[in-house]
Amino acid sequence: MKFEQQYRSRRMVVKAAFAGVCGLVASAGVFSQAAAAAENESVAMGPTELINALRAIGKPVCLDAADSLAASTRSSAGFDLHLRHAELNEADTQILANGLLGSAADNGFFLRSFSASYNPGLGDAGAAALAAAFPKTMLELGLVGCSIGDAGGRSILKWALTAPDLRMICIEGNNFSTGMKSQFQTLATLGRDVLVVV
Repeated sequence: MKFEQQYRSRRMVVKAAFAGVCGLVASAGVFSQAAAAAENESVAMGPTELINALRAIGKPVCLDAADSLAASTRSSAGFDLHLRHAELNEADTQILANGLLGSAADNGFFLRSFSASYNPGLGDAGAAALAAAFPKTMLELGLVGCSIGDAGGRSILKWALTAPDLRMICIEGNNFSTGMKSQFQTLATLGRDVLVVV
């Protein structure tokens, strides 16, 4: 009788332990599935802060760019963000700059080329906001015809001097002084292979 009680007691302990292990395994499986789903969603979502910023601006060119980014997948080759003729103003560029800064932490995405050319509402303040948000790894910049003066030009130049991989900067059609244009031209004479159109 005593032996039978010990046997039953052991069986109950073993069953309880087995049930506990099964529960842990099931939980781990659910957790790993949830983690994988979250990772896949992150991959499909792209740079979330930037996408949200583009949607918040709400202009057709920005909405199209947001949709393209949301549909893209992570690629070491990077992505281009071209917002030409998007009717961007100073307030829009601040939203965009915040989105760029917020997405800088997303290591899966690399902004290769940025253009907001032909947005005359951008001006000095918009140029300064964007320049403060541009990653140093960016290869190409286009801000043609954006009503940028020397104040905005200084911000862009300051960023360009810290971007060692910059290959092309097109900023013609703005309100730069001759002296400011000369400073941009020096980018091509600093032992760097960069095309400067100013």
